[in-house]
Amino acid sequence: MQFPHRGGEYCSTALQIALLVGVLSCQPPPPEKLVGQGIVQKVVAEDRRVVIAHDDIPGFMKAMTMSFEVRNPALLEKLTPGERVRFTLEKTDQTLYLVAVEKEETGSSSP
Repeated sequence: MQFPHRGGEYCSTALQIALLVGVLSCQPPPPEKLVGQGIVQKVVAEDRRVVIAHDDIPGFMKAMTMSFEVRNPALLEKLTPGERVRFTLEKTDQTLYLVAVEKEETGSSSP
């Protein structure tokens, strides 16, 4: 496909591709997924938050107790303070949401 240009000339395919790449590069990058483990301290359903004392999240943050906003409030219904969980965070330049959580087994098995 060619587009009219000044003087009746036509833009080259290379220019069209360059314009398309320029437009697509303006899209925000996909969210980064981070996985952590910790112990639920508090569930604050009215604020769509859960407080977790978590272990180090390699490459992101040291171990600490932190409040996380959940994207889907239904996740909070599964959580009880004191239980150990594995959770997934979705991080962009502007947001950090907890998007998945599962309970971890805490029992020890003897051989």
